[in-house]
Amino acid sequence: MKNIQKIKLFALIISSVFILSSCEKDFGDINKSWDAKVYDPNIPALFNSIAASTAAPNGTGNLLTAWIYQNSQLAAMYAATGFRMDNFSALYWNNYYGSLANFRKLEELIDTDKNAANMTNVKAMAKTLMAYNTLKTTFMYGDMPYSEGGKAFTGAQFFRPKYDSQAEIVKAALTDLKWAVDNLSTNASQVNLGAKETIFANDVTTWLKFANSLRLRYAVNIQRKDAAFANSVISEALAKPLLSPSDNLGLYPSKILNYQNDRGGWYRGNSYVRMGSTMWSAMASNENSDGSGIYDLRCKIFFEPNRAGKWAPFPQAPSNSTPTEIGNSVPNDPYDESRLKDYAVAGNYNYSPLNFYYIVDRTIPQLFISGSEVSFLKAEIYNKGLGVAADQAKAKSFYVEGITESVKFWHKTANGSSVWVVNKPSIEPTKEDLDKMLNNAAISYSASPATAINQIYKQHWIALFHQPFEAWDLTRRTNYATPNTPLLPTSPGFNMHKMIYPQSEIDGNFTNWKSITGGTDTQSMKPWFMN
Repeated sequence: MKNIQKIKLFALIISSVFILSSCEKDFGDINKSWDAKVYDPNIPALFNSIAASTAAPNGTGNLLTAWIYQNSQLAAMYAATGFRMDNFSALYWNNYYGSLANFRKLEELIDTDKNAANMTNVKAMAKTLMAYNTLKTTFMYGDMPYSEGGKAFTGAQFFRPKYDSQAEIVKAALTDLKWAVDNLSTNASQVNLGAKETIFANDVTTWLKFANSLRLRYAVNIQRKDAAFANSVISEALAKPLLSPSDNLGLYPSKILNYQNDRGGWYRGNSYVRMGSTMWSAMASNENSDGSGIYDLRCKIFFEPNRAGKWAPFPQAPSNSTPTEIGNSVPNDPYDESRLKDYAVAGNYNYSPLNFYYIVDRTIPQLFISGSEVSFLKAEIYNKGLGVAADQAKAKSFYVEGITESVKFWHKTANGSSVWVVNKPSIEPTKEDLDKMLNNAAISYSASPATAINQIYKQHWIALFHQPFEAWDLTRRTNYATPNTPLLPTSPGFNMHKMIYPQSEIDGNFTNWKSITGGTDTQSMKPWFMN
């Protein structure tokens, strides 16, 4: 296969409302200019910068712990956040438009290159990454600039891009994914980016399954809004390669030079996160503080007892009589990295935190999509008959498969942790323990499809614990059919249906922003896929 060998450093600087991003932190320095000189952009470097944009931007943890955890109810907050949404609303927005500008330039360079026919795979991989970024971002914000977005470097007419509807954006991204699936090739004439392909190491089969599995995910996400279009995508995606049950795609620190998935800071300081009562009720059959009611094998991997050794969830909707938590300040902080040397906390905390080792281990991958998620999507598809005939036997099979693979993934991940010492799980659950979990009355697939679909949603939601944005998507697109407790109006997650647009849109793209918002933008506004 042909290989692009010489990679020039570059910094593409454009004075406009968008800034073309270079390589993000932890992905190495192939795009970093030590003396701020300007270089010509090139295909491998642009591709790598798009790949780097899939990493969570700085500040993501505060957004998750203060808002996304609350609305999706993956966890609970024991105190009100001191953060404001408008301080974090630009995180993914700016990250996205930097990558979109780089993608536009990359496509231009490929299309005008005399060797373009041999770079179809590069283009397909870039389209897949961009579609992933696009779909994730529009599900956060709703309508966005897309058809005119990321084009400021081509002319002033694109400095203030119009907004496209979410329906148009989703369909355009799904069309790009279809193009990628249809055009990815193992032909030896295709250019190989070598080490600059930092995601899947030029494995064309994995790229194809990634693109097609994303099609399935987002077709199901919009099925309630456009059944005809979504069903056609679903039926086609089912007929093409999808992730196997044990496939888990994402950014792996073990595979990417200098990359660490450091999430410890997300949970310290002004992030008051504990295990919530909603998740506890989904994993235990009773409220016994000794944990005797726990039936979900992932519970002790995701969470741990309080300082007194008791399982004590914080109420998702606390009352005035709810005992207060002591707090995260040392010596009461269950997330402080000093526990790596001395596991026992000197102080106290009353409620069960997220598992310390889950928090501080920097080798846990940032997942894009997993085989277990695809299994749950298939279970939903066959339970409801989306694009195919309903088949409860198949739905049950995929449901059990999804749970099994999620449990196995977390056992293997926790067991493989070099820092995990106390209560380290086995490399995989015993067949006896797994069968006991699957046969629990709360999990065993119901003979009633209407009851079973809620079981699917519940287990899909738990399996997305490490993917909070996807869990939020699931919660919203099912109209909160995932495990849910009505939140108090004072909760940051109350009626949080979208992220607000960043201040930069009001300042620099006011007319187009106003045409979409009417001049008022709140997190309670429902994006198209929810209406």
